[in-house]
Amino acid sequence: MNIKDAVQNIASKGFTARQASFLGLVMRHSGVCVMRQYAAFAGIVFGQKTRRFFEKLVTSGYASTYDCSHNRARIFHVRQRALYEAIDEPDSRLRRPPAVPRALERLMVLDAILENPQIVWLATPEEKAAHLTALTAFSPVDLPHVAVATAGDGAERQVRLFPDRLPVGIHPEGRVVLVYLVSDPLHEDLRGFLQRHAAMLSRLSVWTIRIVLPPHLGSGADHWRQAAWNQLATPLKEPVLGELRWYFERLREVRSGSLAEADGARFQRARRAFQPPRFPVLYRAWQQDGEGVLTVAASPAISMALTSGAAKIETLVLPHAYSHLSPLVGVA
Repeated sequence: MNIKDAVQNIASKGFTARQASFLGLVMRHSGVCVMRQYAAFAGIVFGQKTRRFFEKLVTSGYASTYDCSHNRARIFHVRQRALYEAIDEPDSRLRRPPAVPRALERLMVLDAILENPQIVWLATPEEKAAHLTALTAFSPVDLPHVAVATAGDGAERQVRLFPDRLPVGIHPEGRVVLVYLVSDPLHEDLRGFLQRHAAMLSRLSVWTIRIVLPPHLGSGADHWRQAAWNQLATPLKEPVLGELRWYFERLREVRSGSLAEADGARFQRARRAFQPPRFPVLYRAWQQDGEGVLTVAASPAISMALTSGAAKIETLVLPHAYSHLSPLVGVA
């Protein structure tokens, strides 16, 4: 179902076109929202129109509310099945009540989307794959993915595309925008996120990595930008690439208990050389996808795109506070 049809279906429930558009955005990307986000989306002053809209959502059973530590703060969870049926996703995971940290993360994602209303934001893995493969002839292995064991012995594996569940934007000029949300500085997965997307980025002509931070983490924006640059922008050259390949093969032997004693000294030297955080991420990707991971790591395509300006790594510090929305002490 395209977005226009979805909005019309939502509007048939008794909402204006503007309200239906906002609800469609929420149900596709976050499942939760606060009143100020609707006012920003609609371009109106926060007032009675906004309050009446959200009162209707609650009294009609379309949304439930989360009580927050601040008496006047309230998070709305859009979860009524009939609304999700209107966008052809009656079993969406966003209908399930999120845990406290996840609810706040989803609000941040929605704020990041609202910062650029001119961008078309893709939500589901299916639509992301469809739009991106229309831009470039990607093979499935080029798209971000993880392999998940489906059998008890791990022999059978299922590939899940776009496992990060973050929006992918398509700018009217064709630029692809990837969003990464920093919500916990002690739990960094930025490098893993970038590695999962590296093969795709190497094939795109214009793209942006947008690292989104809440205000209290904004002082670390340069650190996150530099970490992304270090992960992506330095192609591996021989003989480093050959030694890294040897080290990965020996590391796999070590973990299986079959490393030859003669290789011990070289292995220890390689272990010290490949301590920087880029390489453990590469190793995990190499375990899953093999030699193709090192081929992408050696390619100058991403570095050239960043140098030319066709590609960008940028940060977005959100302008809104979230501390007053936590802890959520109950669900009405």
